[in-house]
Amino acid sequence: MKKKLSFIVLTFLFISSINAQEGFRIGISVGPTLGDSSEYFSYTLQADFQYLWSVSDDIYIGATTGALVFLGEGNNADGSGGLFSSIPDVFIPIAMASRVKLSELFYIGLDIGYALNANGFGDSDGSFIDEETGGFYFRPLFAYKVKEKLDLALSYTSISENEDNSSSINLGVNFGF
Repeated sequence: MKKKLSFIVLTFLFISSINAQEGFRIGISVGPTLGDSSEYFSYTLQADFQYLWSVSDDIYIGATTGALVFLGEGNNADGSGGLFSSIPDVFIPIAMASRVKLSELFYIGLDIGYALNANGFGDSDGSFIDEETGGFYFRPLFAYKVKEKLDLALSYTSISENEDNSSSINLGVNFGF
């Protein structure tokens, strides 16, 4: 618990010290759910904000955060179903990001960190964060540069919480500033 909270605070301080320079990116994507999450949800919406620093001409590292929302037709815990019957599951990833240029048009990337489950904040026992409010965040991606500041990206997102795995395959766009 203390490790999780320390990680969150340190990451927030790290991200808040960033000023808007070259390397700031915003991405949005959508895709179907996989794994355990597909029992309750049918698709995901993801938005991410990142800042990358150049380590070399072809390698970039930085930090990323955003929101990942699992939505759609599924089954609730009581067995009822139907379109939008499941309460959305919202995650806030806080991760380290890396990107490697394969050529002038293609690059690969990997985001690794922790994803907070926003549905788990403020439980009835009065605690702000409990043990089941997030999990390991893993997101590899492959991207194609459409224009100088516009990329088309395909990614796999996985969040491992205890024995559950919420995952999706997303297609989206990234905008650079």
